Amino acid sequence: MKSFLIYGASGYTGELIARKCKADGLPAILAGRNPDRIRPLAEELDLPFRIFDLSDAARIQSSIKDCFAVLHCAGPFVHTAEPMARACMAAGCHYLDITGEIPVFQKLHALDAEAKKGGVLLLPGSGFDVVPTDCAASMVKELCTDATDLDIAFFSLGQMSRGTMKSALLQMPDGNKIRRNGAIESGPLLKLKKTVRLAGKDRTGFSIPWGDVFTAGVSTNIPNITVYSMVPGLPVFMAPLIRPFTGLMKSTAVQSFLRNRIDAGSAGPDEKTRNSERSYVFARAWNRSRPESFAEVELETMEGYRFTMESAVAALLALSQKSGLSGYATPSMAFGHPFVLSLPDTKIVRKELP
Repeated sequence: MKSFLIYGASGYTGELIARKCKADGLPAILAGRNPDRIRPLAEELDLPFRIFDLSDAARIQSSIKDCFAVLHCAGPFVHTAEPMARACMAAGCHYLDITGEIPVFQKLHALDAEAKKGGVLLLPGSGFDVVPTDCAASMVKELCTDATDLDIAFFSLGQMSRGTMKSALLQMPDGNKIRRNGAIESGPLLKLKKTVRLAGKDRTGFSIPWGDVFTAGVSTNIPNITVYSMVPGLPVFMAPLIRPFTGLMKSTAVQSFLRNRIDAGSAGPDEKTRNSERSYVFARAWNRSRPESFAEVELETMEGYRFTMESAVAALLALSQKSGLSGYATPSMAFGHPFVLSLPDTKIVRKELP
């Protein structure tokens, strides 16, 4: 297997991935813009490293040209994904990342023709965003081939990392996103809600601007898609009280204050939490004109950050063994929906058909 580069290796998730690569004996090169953070980690793991930022396209290309792929872990991806992806296309190097941001998926999808011309695969969302949800969506589409609508929901008790919270914070001023008649529509946060049976209980959650609003449309061609998150810490009855204040997220001062609060918090869930918590994903596809035509599936899998560590590395390995992939792809498009079931501690716990 040729070497691959992990950019943003000193971040919370990037470091988890770097440590797994070392443990598995994989030829990883660590990279990032801060030598004071990258060098100590690389020396500890006895892995090669490179230092560069994303402001100089020629420097990025020269730093990755000998790699078969880059796994991009440095967010917020809305700022960092496109420069790295374009450098990968110029260098003939495959691109993967762990984003969940809809604008990033849209930007990289727009590069599909250019990536195909260069024989480069663009695979954003190779972590918990959006591997389990994308694969679940493809499963139910395969079972309900004439589906017009798709609902996705997920439930996890896990804590978010600083990077995830900052990415979510940047998206909040744009409100919620849903797919209707093939187009992405905006709406208020904490308004659309749904109750789904997950992990053996009925759980009510709210529609959120999760990546699958865009990516599942590409994977399945289903025109109407909504994604829901079952958030344990947000009682449903509080939503009407909180909703009027979501507009404050557009304030630069509020964004700055919240970023500082995030930086003051913990980096992410500890090892015990990552190894003990479980996540659950639900997908339901149906044809609104024929109620008898539907399919549902529920997956049980790992805590989100452990999942991302496992799935991103598995995607690199799968890509190294599969030739001919190029252009923009979702995880299920690249590797098929059984990919998610090849990951540790992941299984179908419920499947329903008419």
